Amino acid sequence: MPAATPPSPADPGRIYRLVDASGQPHPILDDLFDSIEAAWDAALAWCEGQGLLPAEAAPLDRSLVLGAHFGMEVSTRRGDWRTLRHAAPPALASPARPLALPHG
Repeated sequence: MPAATPPSPADPGRIYRLVDASGQPHPILDDLFDSIEAAWDAALAWCEGQGLLPAEAAPLDRSLVLGAHFGMEVSTRRGDWRTLRHAAPPALASPARPLALPHG
């Protein structure tokens, strides 16, 4: 019995676009992409070209920079756009231990 073909990571008929922090199409990378990976690759190349991220940056640093500058939307079957993620700066890290409450 032949091996089953693995499913494609991109849903046929779906397209993706990068958005800015206000949820509008990104002013520079206002393009349509066939997959999430293609969109993130374009965003990563743009960040590196702008000097926002060195090419040898760790994966976590890449994710933080991309997330701060780009959100992602996907087309729906009806032709609308659905937000997959918002562009937002990384959340502040919580303290390692809770703050002491004053006695009184």
